[in-house]
Amino acid sequence: MRRYLLTLAWVLWAHEMGMMGDKVVDRGYTAIDSFETRQLCHAAMADYAALRLVRQGAVRIDFSCLPEKTDPRSPVARSVSPAASR
Repeated sequence: MRRYLLTLAWVLWAHEMGMMGDKVVDRGYTAIDSFETRQLCHAAMADYAALRLVRQGAVRIDFSCLPEKTDPRSPVARSVSPAASR
């Protein structure tokens, strides 16, 4: 019997980093929204990036789309670059 992994949703994540003095501080990940397809997630990611919230003074926000069962806060997911989720 073969089993197939079916991804039902893609999650748009925001990773916020800030500057405290001369050090970069990882402020963590926040799930923004979920989508049925990777294409819809990437369209929303482009919309968020276009809002120019990505670089607001000393704060930087990077967006990524990952399958619903992938948590970017886990050590395994951190070793995969956000570009690999495209």
